Amino acid sequence: MVDGHELSIVSNFVGMAFLMNRTLPTGWGRHLIHRHPMGAIAVAFGATGIALPLILPPIRRALGLPTDQYDSEHPNVKRNKWVEDAIKAQEA
Repeated sequence: MVDGHELSIVSNFVGMAFLMNRTLPTGWGRHLIHRHPMGAIAVAFGATGIALPLILPPIRRALGLPTDQYDSEHPNVKRNKWVEDAIKAQEA
């Protein structure tokens, strides 16, 4: 299930890739890595950090780990036991 946040992240990546493909010269990635390795590493870390919210919750959900801090409104959300107990106590 893709919600608005995930869709906006994916659409931003697609838009950036399209603009970079159309505006930068051929071989710009190799040039960036060769001439500015720290900048290339920073770009890689930034892209990884932006992609993690898309990747982690489904993996954690499949492993049966808590995912309520990422997507508390998801129908298959897994919560910690103490959170479930607090919710039941609040409803009672």
